[in-house]
Amino acid sequence: MKKFGWKSDERGAVNPFLIGMIIFALLAIGLGGAFFWAFSQMNDYKNNSDQKVAVAVAAAKTEQQKQLQAQFNEDYKKPFLTFQSSSDFGSVSFQYPRTWSQYIAKNSDSLQVYFYPVAVPPIDVKTPFALRVTVTNQDYASVLNNYQSLVKSGKLSATTLTIGKTDTFAGYQGTRIDGQFSATINGSVAIFQIRTTTLQIFTDSSDYLNDFNNTILPSLKFQP
Repeated sequence: MKKFGWKSDERGAVNPFLIGMIIFALLAIGLGGAFFWAFSQMNDYKNNSDQKVAVAVAAAKTEQQKQLQAQFNEDYKKPFLTFQSSSDFGSVSFQYPRTWSQYIAKNSDSLQVYFYPVAVPPIDVKTPFALRVTVTNQDYASVLNNYQSLVKSGKLSATTLTIGKTDTFAGYQGTRIDGQFSATINGSVAIFQIRTTTLQIFTDSSDYLNDFNNTILPSLKFQP
Protein backbone atom coordinates (compact mmCIF):
# COMPACT_ATOMS: atom_id res chain seq x y z
CA MET A 1 0.00 0.00 0.00
CA LYS A 2 1.53 3.35 -1.05
CA LYS A 3 1.86 6.29 1.34
CA PHE A 4 1.62 9.90 0.33
CA GLY A 5 4.54 12.30 1.07
CA TRP A 6 8.26 11.72 0.88
CA LYS A 7 9.46 8.67 -0.93
CA SER A 8 11.95 6.60 0.96
CA ASP A 9 15.25 5.89 -0.73
CA GLU A 10 15.99 2.24 -0.16
CA ARG A 11 19.20 2.29 -2.21
CA GLY A 12 21.34 3.74 0.66
CA ALA A 13 22.18 6.94 -1.24
CA VAL A 14 22.93 10.11 0.76
CA ASN A 15 20.30 12.80 0.50
CA PRO A 16 21.89 15.95 -1.04
CA PHE A 17 19.30 18.16 0.57
CA LEU A 18 20.16 16.82 4.03
CA ILE A 19 23.89 17.45 3.45
CA GLY A 20 23.17 20.99 2.37
CA MET A 21 21.12 21.60 5.49
CA ILE A 22 23.91 20.29 7.74
CA ILE A 23 26.54 22.46 6.04
CA PHE A 24 24.28 25.48 6.27
CA ALA A 25 23.71 24.82 9.96
CA LEU A 26 27.45 24.52 10.65
CA LEU A 27 28.17 27.73 8.78
CA ALA A 28 25.40 29.50 10.65
CA ILE A 29 26.81 28.31 13.98
CA GLY A 30 30.35 29.41 12.99
CA LEU A 31 29.22 32.81 11.80
CA GLY A 32 27.10 33.23 14.89
CA GLY A 33 30.10 32.42 17.12
CA ALA A 34 32.34 34.84 15.23
CA PHE A 35 29.70 37.55 15.47
CA PHE A 36 29.28 36.93 19.20
CA TRP A 37 33.06 37.11 19.77
CA ALA A 38 33.36 40.34 17.75
CA PHE A 39 30.40 41.83 19.59
CA SER A 40 31.82 40.90 22.99
CA GLN A 41 35.22 42.39 22.06
CA MET A 42 33.56 45.58 20.89
CA ASN A 43 31.44 45.72 24.01
CA ASP A 44 34.49 45.09 26.21
CA TYR A 45 36.43 47.87 24.49
CA LYS A 46 33.42 50.20 24.77
CA ASN A 47 33.00 49.54 28.48
CA ASN A 48 36.70 49.39 29.43
CA SER A 49 38.48 51.60 26.89
CA ASP A 50 39.30 54.31 29.41
CA GLN A 51 40.74 51.80 31.83
CA LYS A 52 42.78 50.10 29.11
CA VAL A 53 44.16 53.43 27.91
CA ALA A 54 45.06 54.39 31.47
CA VAL A 55 46.91 51.10 32.00
CA ALA A 56 48.79 51.51 28.70
CA VAL A 57 49.77 55.11 29.54
CA ALA A 58 50.95 54.07 33.02
CA ALA A 59 53.06 51.25 31.56
CA ALA A 60 54.60 53.63 29.01
CA LYS A 61 55.42 56.16 31.74
CA THR A 62 57.00 53.47 33.90
CA GLU A 63 59.18 52.26 31.03
CA GLN A 64 60.18 55.82 30.19
CA GLN A 65 61.09 56.49 33.81
CA LYS A 66 63.26 53.36 33.87
CA GLN A 67 65.07 54.47 30.72
CA LEU A 68 65.58 58.00 32.03
CA GLN A 69 66.84 56.69 35.38
CA ALA A 70 69.27 54.34 33.63
CA GLN A 71 70.55 57.18 31.46
CA PHE A 72 70.89 59.44 34.51
CA ASN A 73 72.86 56.75 36.36
CA GLU A 74 75.27 56.44 33.43
CA ASP A 75 75.69 60.19 33.04
CA TYR A 76 76.20 60.64 36.78
CA LYS A 77 79.31 58.42 36.63
CA LYS A 78 81.07 61.16 34.65
CA PRO A 79 83.53 62.76 34.68
CA PHE A 80 85.48 59.57 35.30
CA LEU A 81 88.22 59.40 37.92
CA THR A 82 91.68 57.98 37.21
CA PHE A 83 93.43 55.31 39.25
CA GLN A 84 97.24 55.31 39.13
CA SER A 85 99.51 52.81 40.84
CA SER A 86 103.14 53.46 41.67
CA SER A 87 105.94 52.49 39.29
CA ASP A 88 106.78 49.60 41.65
CA PHE A 89 103.60 47.93 40.44
CA GLY A 90 103.85 48.77 36.75
CA SER A 91 102.32 52.27 36.78
CA VAL A 92 98.88 50.76 36.18
CA SER A 93 96.27 53.38 35.32
CA PHE A 94 92.66 53.38 34.16
CA GLN A 95 89.47 55.40 34.44
CA TYR A 96 86.53 54.40 36.63
CA PRO A 97 83.11 55.91 37.56
CA ARG A 98 83.28 58.81 40.00
CA THR A 99 80.41 57.21 41.92
CA TRP A 100 82.76 54.38 43.01
CA SER A 101 84.96 54.39 46.09
CA GLN A 102 88.29 52.59 46.36
CA TYR A 103 90.22 50.80 49.06
CA ILE A 104 93.91 50.01 48.63
CA ALA A 105 95.45 47.06 50.45
CA LYS A 106 99.18 47.31 49.84
CA ASN A 107 102.24 45.55 51.15
CA SER A 108 105.84 45.34 50.00
CA ASP A 109 105.38 42.68 47.31
CA SER A 110 101.77 42.97 46.08
CA LEU A 111 98.98 45.44 45.35
CA GLN A 112 95.27 44.88 45.90
CA VAL A 113 92.65 47.54 45.17
CA TYR A 114 88.89 47.19 45.62
CA PHE A 115 86.19 49.37 44.02
CA TYR A 116 82.48 49.58 44.80
CA PRO A 117 79.67 52.12 44.32
CA VAL A 118 79.42 54.70 47.15
CA ALA A 119 81.39 52.78 49.82
CA VAL A 120 83.61 49.69 49.71
CA PRO A 121 82.13 46.88 51.85
CA PRO A 122 84.27 44.74 54.19
CA ILE A 123 86.80 42.70 52.24
CA ASP A 124 85.51 39.16 51.78
CA VAL A 125 86.22 36.57 49.09
CA LYS A 126 82.47 35.99 48.74
CA THR A 127 81.63 39.66 48.10
CA PRO A 128 81.09 40.51 44.39
CA PHE A 129 83.05 43.76 44.00
CA ALA A 130 82.50 46.11 41.09
CA LEU A 131 86.23 45.97 40.41
CA ARG A 132 89.31 44.34 41.92
CA VAL A 133 92.87 44.99 40.82
CA THR A 134 95.83 42.89 41.89
CA VAL A 135 99.52 42.95 41.00
CA THR A 136 101.44 39.99 42.42
CA ASN A 137 104.82 38.34 42.03
CA GLN A 138 103.21 35.13 40.77
CA ASP A 139 104.26 34.56 37.17
CA TYR A 140 101.79 34.85 34.31
CA ALA A 141 101.73 31.13 33.41
CA SER A 142 101.07 30.11 37.02
CA VAL A 143 98.18 32.57 37.30
CA LEU A 144 96.56 31.18 34.16
CA ASN A 145 97.06 27.66 35.48
CA ASN A 146 95.00 28.56 38.56
CA TYR A 147 91.90 28.71 36.32
CA GLN A 148 92.53 25.62 34.22
CA SER A 149 90.30 23.23 36.15
CA LEU A 150 87.31 25.59 35.94
CA VAL A 151 87.97 26.19 32.23
CA LYS A 152 88.07 22.44 31.58
CA SER A 153 84.82 21.97 33.53
CA GLY A 154 83.10 24.55 31.32
CA LYS A 155 82.34 26.97 34.17
CA LEU A 156 84.86 29.42 32.73
CA SER A 157 85.89 30.34 29.18
CA ALA A 158 89.30 31.77 28.23
CA THR A 159 90.14 33.97 25.23
CA THR A 160 93.16 36.00 24.12
CA LEU A 161 92.87 39.72 24.70
CA THR A 162 94.45 42.77 23.07
CA ILE A 163 93.68 46.29 24.27
CA GLY A 164 95.11 49.73 23.59
CA LYS A 165 96.20 48.94 20.05
CA THR A 166 97.08 51.92 17.85
CA ASP A 167 98.90 52.53 14.56
CA THR A 168 102.17 52.80 16.46
CA PHE A 169 101.53 50.40 19.34
CA ALA A 170 100.73 46.69 19.12
CA GLY A 171 98.62 46.89 22.25
CA TYR A 172 98.70 45.07 25.57
CA GLN A 173 98.48 41.31 25.10
CA GLY A 174 96.75 39.20 27.71
CA THR A 175 94.04 36.67 28.51
CA ARG A 176 90.42 37.22 29.43
CA ILE A 177 88.46 34.69 31.47
CA ASP A 178 84.66 34.85 31.88
CA GLY A 179 82.11 32.82 33.79
CA GLN A 180 81.27 31.37 37.19
CA PHE A 181 84.36 31.68 39.41
CA SER A 182 82.55 30.68 42.60
CA ALA A 183 79.07 30.42 44.07
CA THR A 184 78.85 34.22 44.44
CA ILE A 185 81.30 35.46 41.79
CA ASN A 186 80.10 35.49 38.17
CA GLY A 187 82.06 37.94 36.06
CA SER A 188 85.33 38.46 34.20
CA VAL A 189 89.04 38.91 34.72
CA ALA A 190 91.66 40.38 32.38
CA ILE A 191 95.21 39.09 32.99
CA PHE A 192 98.44 40.72 31.79
CA GLN A 193 102.14 40.17 32.38
CA ILE A 194 104.09 43.14 33.76
CA ARG A 195 107.74 42.18 33.67
CA THR A 196 108.10 39.55 36.43
CA THR A 197 104.69 40.28 37.96
CA THR A 198 101.10 39.64 36.87
CA LEU A 199 98.25 42.14 36.70
CA GLN A 200 94.69 40.92 37.15
CA ILE A 201 91.63 43.15 36.80
CA PHE A 202 88.37 41.56 37.95
CA THR A 203 84.72 42.47 37.85
CA ASP A 204 82.83 40.07 40.09
CA SER A 205 79.30 40.61 38.78
CA SER A 206 77.60 41.03 35.42
CA ASP A 207 76.03 44.19 36.89
CA TYR A 208 79.34 45.98 36.24
CA LEU A 209 80.31 44.46 32.89
CA ASN A 210 79.27 47.59 31.01
CA ASP A 211 81.76 49.66 33.06
CA PHE A 212 84.39 46.93 32.76
CA ASN A 213 84.09 46.63 28.97
CA ASN A 214 83.46 50.26 28.03
CA THR A 215 85.42 52.28 30.60
CA ILE A 216 88.00 50.26 32.56
CA LEU A 217 89.64 48.12 29.87
CA PRO A 218 89.65 50.74 27.04
CA SER A 219 91.45 53.21 29.33
CA LEU A 220 93.90 50.70 30.85
CA LYS A 221 97.62 51.49 30.62
CA PHE A 222 100.72 50.09 32.29
CA GLN A 223 104.46 49.73 31.85
CA PRO A 224 105.05 46.22 30.43
